[in-house]
Amino acid sequence: MEDSVNISILNRFEKIATNNRLAHAYLFVGPELTGKSETALAIAKLVNCADTARELFCDACPSCIKINAGSHPDVGVIDSGDGQSIKIAAIRDLVSRVQLRPFEAPKKVFVIKNIEQLTLEGSNALLKTLEEPGSDTLLILTTAVPEKNLETVKSRCHVVNFFPATQQRVAATLEDDLDIPEPVAHFLAYFSEGCLGKARRFYQEGIFERKNDMIDHMVLEQDNEAYLKTLSADKEKTKEALAVLLSWFRDLMLLKTGVEQGCVVHADRRKELLSLVSQYSFNQLKEIVEGIVDTSRMLGENLNIKIPLILLREKIWTRS
Repeated sequence: MEDSVNISILNRFEKIATNNRLAHAYLFVGPELTGKSETALAIAKLVNCADTARELFCDACPSCIKINAGSHPDVGVIDSGDGQSIKIAAIRDLVSRVQLRPFEAPKKVFVIKNIEQLTLEGSNALLKTLEEPGSDTLLILTTAVPEKNLETVKSRCHVVNFFPATQQRVAATLEDDLDIPEPVAHFLAYFSEGCLGKARRFYQEGIFERKNDMIDHMVLEQDNEAYLKTLSADKEKTKEALAVLLSWFRDLMLLKTGVEQGCVVHADRRKELLSLVSQYSFNQLKEIVEGIVDTSRMLGENLNIKIPLILLREKIWTRS
């Protein structure tokens, strides 16, 4: 079974389904890469598996195989992609499929990922279906930002919350399953805020090596104008660097308030953190963190951040 499937939630749905108490619509709420979509598809297999002797689902019958392949006629997924709006045409197609009888499954299951990307028109088109989808249909919606969802949509769904694992558990999983060295696993677990899927993605992208290079250039080297110029020419690299900087100065704030050293993100750079913590006042650290947040916001709004980066550099090098 996929590592990112939330087993406790899946077990809960197994009990609900066994007792014939499945609701018609659920909203899975939780941070990115906490297994919401994977769990939704696991539930589709759970309610449609042909092997009655299995535990949860067999993953080998024709129904499970088709769901895994994305070719089951009674299981559909709407995924608009990163940052893209969910088109009204996709919602209308789903509504028409809901009205049909199942082709071969006991229950049709439709998953709509990232419903915060629904347009107002799409949300309104979905409302009646959420109210009365039919006894042979299960709708599962997912979101990482519930505050952006219409209340009319949320109120028609049963909310299921997905929480990140503890950082210690994620670090242990990375060490045991992927044979990642402890210092790297620790950073990935804390930088991902306990999201195993995000930690794995960071590892595959090689962020550990890059983050240390960013710290060296942006915090420990004062003559870094050339580096900042190169960095600011690439929006994604700048976004990543600002996230690394934010975690670094939050570490310093935590150490300033007496938090245990093992709880910091950059435990592999403990020596540098401890040498710097006495060089900043708490207010200086607070101003730097606020500057990083403001610069990140401006970057997201596609504004010119050349001057904010220079100002941020000056704040970083204004030490007590």
